[in-house]
Amino acid sequence: MAAPDFSSVPNSSGVSKPHVYDLLNRLNAAYARVHRNMEALEQVGIFDPLMMQFLSRQHEQVRAGANYHLLGAMRRIEDRDRERFSQPPNEEIPNP
Repeated sequence: MAAPDFSSVPNSSGVSKPHVYDLLNRLNAAYARVHRNMEALEQVGIFDPLMMQFLSRQHEQVRAGANYHLLGAMRRIEDRDRERFSQPPNEEIPNP
């Protein structure tokens, strides 16, 4: 799958890399809240500990998988941009 064509400036859909990184940060903050709430529920002591451990592992697997795929896509975009911006300009800058 080709990486979307956007940089730090919004593209035609209005999406910018800073916005995407903000969304990824929010997603990971939500995963952290789920983790804290799962731990709090486990501390209540009324739920089956093995089931809580299973649910916690499932949650961590989803979190890790999401980050792996989403950040992998961003890595490809950053690699492309690094290469693009390291190239010398195609035009000469005119003298004033």
